[in-house]
Amino acid sequence: MIRTAFLVLPMLGACAMPPLAPVHLACLERMEGHAESLKPAFAALGYRSEVHLRLDEYLADGRGFAKSVSTLGDSSAGGSIRLRPSRLCSDAVLARAVVAHEMAHVALQHRGTPSEGIVVLWDKPPRLESEANELAHAALVRSGDDTGAAKLVACWLGKCDGARLTREGFGRP
Repeated sequence: MIRTAFLVLPMLGACAMPPLAPVHLACLERMEGHAESLKPAFAALGYRSEVHLRLDEYLADGRGFAKSVSTLGDSSAGGSIRLRPSRLCSDAVLARAVVAHEMAHVALQHRGTPSEGIVVLWDKPPRLESEANELAHAALVRSGDDTGAAKLVACWLGKCDGARLTREGFGRP
């Protein structure tokens, strides 16, 4: 009886979740479109490309605290990707770059590492971020990215080739 309750309660909770607002539903569909268009590139590079996207404005950590607003998304090695809609839904280039970056973390099976201290925080060392950016850039280039997301990720890697990123796109200084 108790086991049945543990199985049924999570299912009821999932049914009780409010539906996404139409604007967020459209945003999630665009994000899923980015992921679908990148899957063949990741597969061609020899990486697993199955992911499950969802929008989560707070990106709460394991203790329920919202992550910094500078965090645009996160992922788990199992393929779950959470994206911050307020920062990504209005910028297709940034959204595509972040989706590719998080898909790279999944493909590379990156896991967080516990920090020292009383509270366990999950941190991604810079090496893991660089690895994810390298793979994301390769996937974007292989996919024939024409949005500028590959250039944005190249800049994250410090390879802007003298171009500077402006709100309107890339230009020469």
